[in-house]
Amino acid sequence: MAESRRKSGFTIAGKVLFANCAIVAVGAFSGTWVAQQYADESSFVLGAVLFTGGLLISLPVNYLAVKKALKPLRRLDAAMALVREGTLDGGIDLGGSADPQINRLAASFNTMTEWLRSDRETIEKLSLVDPLTEVGNTRALSRGLETEIARIDRYGRAMPAAFSVLIIDVDNFKEINDTFGHLAGDAVLRDMADLLQSSLRKTDTTLAALKHYRFGGDEFVIIAPHTSAAGVKILADRLDERISCFRFKTHDGQDLHLTQVGQVRASIGYASYPEEASSSEELLDLADKRMYAVKEGRTRHKLRRLPPSPYFPGTLPATGTCQD
Repeated sequence: MAESRRKSGFTIAGKVLFANCAIVAVGAFSGTWVAQQYADESSFVLGAVLFTGGLLISLPVNYLAVKKALKPLRRLDAAMALVREGTLDGGIDLGGSADPQINRLAASFNTMTEWLRSDRETIEKLSLVDPLTEVGNTRALSRGLETEIARIDRYGRAMPAAFSVLIIDVDNFKEINDTFGHLAGDAVLRDMADLLQSSLRKTDTTLAALKHYRFGGDEFVIIAPHTSAAGVKILADRLDERISCFRFKTHDGQDLHLTQVGQVRASIGYASYPEEASSSEELLDLADKRMYAVKEGRTRHKLRRLPPSPYFPGTLPATGTCQD
């Protein structure tokens, strides 16, 4: 970058200063030549000395004046360099001392950075949100798991420095799609996302935290911060009851529990970090296996205990009494 600047010649300040000095020199020499025609030699020498002294004084004065005049442009150039590097957090305020045209240029620059910042925030949000259910997607899930693991690794792995994940898989989702079409399946997924979100604490479901995610076609994942293996079982039981009591509908308003599909249920598996897993992959894999164990137990009326855990009984308790 420095080499390209050296090859570019004079800066703006240098060009202005050169032109200013050239004008002064031409005017002074012209005036001295005219004066020589009507004065003796001593007067010419005096005029030349005065001119040289004035030129020496004008050089630094002109340079400082030009440098001060171009200071707002240098600040604006520095702000633009930050934008090129991806920094959009700050604008530029030149105050009232700058030229009005430069102030208008700075205002336009600030407007542009605000638009860029807004567009980047929108794109970032869209990249983390599932468009169908408007909850976090798998990319957001990966970030959420990394954040929780980093928190525990920083503050210690002793209780209550723990968190848990729950995987919720909609039972008989293929039957819903085959019977009523994919629009009905989409409606069930949206209702499930809303139900899960309303069932959790607000601190676990804010969009900024993105603790609630869609994981695959008909699966959802919940990250429960500060929740141990014993605590996540209580949360799973509560979610199972809420899902069992909720009246899911198709896209055209049919109550699924009144159709051949019956009441929509979901199989839930869960696991805790660092009690039962040492990485996010192990955590999701363990919760996924337990979710499928519940699903198989419901299908075959028996439990496959994969893998065993004192906190995971293998099946969720019977649904409580639903209240309309």
